[in-house]
Amino acid sequence: MIRIIILSLTLIMISGHPVLYAAEETVTISSFTTSVSDQDYNVKTNIALASAKLNGVAINPGKIFSFNETVGDGSAANGYLTGRVLYMDKTAYEPGGGICQVSSTLFNALILAGCTITERHRHYQPVRYVLPGLDATIKYGKKDLRIRNPYNQVLYIFTSMNDKSFTVFIKAGKSIPGSYEVYTEEEEVGLPFTEDENKTIRNGMVIYVYRKKLLNGKVMESSLLYKDFYPPVYVEE
Repeated sequence: MIRIIILSLTLIMISGHPVLYAAEETVTISSFTTSVSDQDYNVKTNIALASAKLNGVAINPGKIFSFNETVGDGSAANGYLTGRVLYMDKTAYEPGGGICQVSSTLFNALILAGCTITERHRHYQPVRYVLPGLDATIKYGKKDLRIRNPYNQVLYIFTSMNDKSFTVFIKAGKSIPGSYEVYTEEEEVGLPFTEDENKTIRNGMVIYVYRKKLLNGKVMESSLLYKDFYPPVYVEE
C-alpha cells in the first residue's frame, strides 16, 4: 500500500519586516513550521539557541549554505543543554539535543523555496516533528545540511519561535517565478524476523520524496529529489 502526502506553500508579501542584511522590502518565498509543544525545557532552549544563529543569515546567489558552519557545534561549551537525541532506534541524552529539529525545519523551508540539495542525511528511524523522509539530521564534523541557492538574488533565513511552534522563513528582495510543492510516497516493507513473543516488528518504509514546480496553477516540472529507507526494527512491548 502506498500513501501520498502533499506539502504546499503560499507566497506572501511581507512589507517593512526588519531585515538584517537587506534594506528593501522582502517577499516570503517559503516557510515551514514544526511543533515544539511536547518538547522539554532543555530541548526548547537548544532550538532557540540554534535558531538565533540562523536568524538573518544571507545565502548569496549560487552559493552553498552549510548548517554546521553557520550554527557550529551543539556542545556544552557553546551553551547547549543536555537534551533528547535519536541514535539508531534508541534515545540518548547529550548536549545539543533538539538541534536536528532546527535543521529539519530549515531543510523543508529551503526545498519549498526551490533550493538545491547538496548534502542531507536522514535519521535512522522517523522523527516526530516532520513526516517520514522530510528530516535532516546533523552531527557536527560528520553530517551536515548543505543547500545551494539557485537564484540570481540573495536569499535570507529568518526564524520565529514561541512555546508551541518553531518556524523558518526564506525571504528575498523579489518573488520567484511560480511556487513549489513537496510530496512523498510511502511504501511499507516487511522483512523476515525470528519470532519473539516479547517483541513486535515495526515494518520498514521506503519514502520517495518528490518536488514539483507550479506556475499559474500548472505543473511545469516534477522530479524525484531522493529516496529514504527506514529498516524494520523490533519494538519491545
